[in-house]
Amino acid sequence: MRKKIAIDCSRLQDETYTGTHRFLIGFLGEVAKNKNYEFYFYFSQLPTKLTKHRFFKLGHIKIVKKRPYTQLGLLLELGKYDYFVFPWQTLPVFSIFSRCITVGIIHDLGFSTKTKFFTFLTFFISKKLFSVSQSTRSQIPRASFFIGEGVDSSIFKVLDTEEILKLDHKFSFDSKFILSIGRIEERKNIFNNLKAFKIVHKSYPNLKYLFVGKFVISEEKIYSFLDDIKLDRDTIVFKKFITDEELNYYLNKCELTVFTSLDEGFGLPVIESYRIRKPVILSKIQALAELGLSAKQFADQNDPEDIAQKILYYLKSMNKEMSHLDYEKILKYYTWENSASRFFEGLKS
Repeated sequence: MRKKIAIDCSRLQDETYTGTHRFLIGFLGEVAKNKNYEFYFYFSQLPTKLTKHRFFKLGHIKIVKKRPYTQLGLLLELGKYDYFVFPWQTLPVFSIFSRCITVGIIHDLGFSTKTKFFTFLTFFISKKLFSVSQSTRSQIPRASFFIGEGVDSSIFKVLDTEEILKLDHKFSFDSKFILSIGRIEERKNIFNNLKAFKIVHKSYPNLKYLFVGKFVISEEKIYSFLDDIKLDRDTIVFKKFITDEELNYYLNKCELTVFTSLDEGFGLPVIESYRIRKPVILSKIQALAELGLSAKQFADQNDPEDIAQKILYYLKSMNKEMSHLDYEKILKYYTWENSASRFFEGLKS
């Protein structure tokens, strides 16, 4: 008889996606292929917009409307399964008394008082604990299994010239630009990145900077900052709500991506950029250092001048050989197949 695995997928109904959302979609697309287990995907309402994803057809959809959803609704469901996976660093406090093996997946240690509190509880209540990076694993005060992340090649892929031209008419972004993916907040180092771009803009006056992600700090604060540093507002573009198709288009069109976060759990946009064969400028933090990328890509996240010089180096090197980026090596290691394999090894351990 196959063992039953349930997964809390409720936040996949959110309007905007973060790296954690993309992790779960890619991860489940591979994990749910395992025919030794039966899968159940939990939502708080019918997830109509997710039917296109692979995992959706590989398991059973379950709807729980009881509130509070996690602490009571999912708590009452635990007894039906062998494993219940909580990928959002939250799980029912009283699940500690259940015979079900609760599985926590840790992406980071939390970036606010609330997330740190629930992450702390997840550390100690989960009966199995997994981490998406070695960096996060080393900071957790108990043993966990490393699973890593990957990139969905059905979403992120290199487009040929004809495909890009068709999408040019659909998304209308003709300027050359650099790209940052992630929520608009101080943790993503947006202010130093904008200062760096001002330096870059002097050499490339027609270049624009595109940010894809939800605003966490106010838009007015960002625009006031642009005025303070005398950077033309028209050179900066924000896209809050975009489709996977649009994101893949921007990755194909951009000159390079900038990911100089002050703190990260993993850094999925880095792997997604590599899938499109785009250089990435990185911050010198442990979570990104473990990816094994070239030292030429790392900049001091606290020094806008250094970030700017790294951007300028790659802008000037676009038509030159850049074998040091070693795309294939990174993509071979960070796959959803490898993540799924490590996950099942952890369950059996």
